[in-house]
Amino acid sequence: MPAGGEMIFEGGEKDQYGHAKLGGIGQRVSAGIKELAPRFNGGRKIDMISMNLGYLVRSGAPDAVDCIVPTAYGNLAVDLILRGETGRMVALTDGKYGSVPIGEVVATKKVVDVARCYDTERYRPKYDGLEGLPMMVLGGAG
Repeated sequence: MPAGGEMIFEGGEKDQYGHAKLGGIGQRVSAGIKELAPRFNGGRKIDMISMNLGYLVRSGAPDAVDCIVPTAYGNLAVDLILRGETGRMVALTDGKYGSVPIGEVVATKKVVDVARCYDTERYRPKYDGLEGLPMMVLGGAG
């Protein structure tokens, strides 16, 4: 638990039962990583983006993967922390959950063939011609 107790929205928003809505941990973790990064990154700062998954899910019809993968990633990240493993990022590789060294993640430029994989007018993946593509289209398809 973070110092100071529970994370709640700054506005003190409450649910329909009057309970304070929890949230905001992503922003706190992002800010903390950004602040600490120079100590562990040769003095270099890094940019962080804290993305509220709810925003992404609401922009399209969520499916089971939208719920399962983030929950699994969160649990995998906690497992890494509890084991004291650092310098790793949770990942889905060849359809299996695990983690990879951060160096592997940033070693090469990742490119997505946007024209082939996404409908840019509807802001959605294309669902035709998927045969042979990985479940998560994260790199150059083809």
